[in-house]
Amino acid sequence: MSFHKIREILFESAGRAGLIARALVYVMVAILLVTAALSPGSADEGYSPGDTFRNLETDQIGRLILCAICIGLVLYALWRVIQAGFDTSSKGNDVMGVLARLGMLSSGVSYFLVGIAAGLTMFGRNEENGGGGTTEQFASWLLGHPFGTYLLAGFGLIVFGIGIAQIWRGVTRRWVSGINIPSGARVSCLAIDTAVAGRGILILLIGVFLMWAGFVGEADEAKGMASLLGWIRDQFFGLWLYLASAFFIGIYGYYSLIQARYLRIDFD
Repeated sequence: MSFHKIREILFESAGRAGLIARALVYVMVAILLVTAALSPGSADEGYSPGDTFRNLETDQIGRLILCAICIGLVLYALWRVIQAGFDTSSKGNDVMGVLARLGMLSSGVSYFLVGIAAGLTMFGRNEENGGGGTTEQFASWLLGHPFGTYLLAGFGLIVFGIGIAQIWRGVTRRWVSGINIPSGARVSCLAIDTAVAGRGILILLIGVFLMWAGFVGEADEAKGMASLLGWIRDQFFGLWLYLASAFFIGIYGYYSLIQARYLRIDFD
């Protein structure tokens, strides 16, 4: 077996293992959301991956799961970098293709940070601190720079655009591109359509809050996924919207498993 073939097998294995790890994170977040909404006296302010990790660090089995998640997400981050560099999804080198590949690279960096968060939690280094969540801290840091309000609003606009793109992927079923979906999976496809679009709505709302925080110059107006879910919970019909969000997140985890199993990879 040639070196190039071995490399392709290793890269593909890293990608599929990472997708499984990503699925595990999304499913666990969804379970925690539902538990928080339905359990009397429990917190229902929304959960982030970090909250999921902190719930796992209390026993030995949980630490083993954290270890697997950490390794898997780092491998997935590596895979996204490989996707961007080798164009394994055949996006091409035109403007849209380059933008798609830059998105893959950005995704890789994001999941690498989440994987590192899992590893730090496993070693007891990811303690909660004051000053708000990660998104609020980022907004505060950005506002401390020259033209910070414009930078934060611009970043929010980018996140808003990503949300629009995700909604479009769900509505038009563009997420199927590059996946060998088996015949007879109509119900699964409809669920994933809804989940991809629903997750896009959540991302869009995060973008709106970031733009608003930039407009008013107040970091505490920015919301990440966890604080957004807490805000949703306080709205009219908030419980049902909150549970719908949990559904979107959980089914997105299922979508990650579908990708892990049926993703079409082309190194040529």
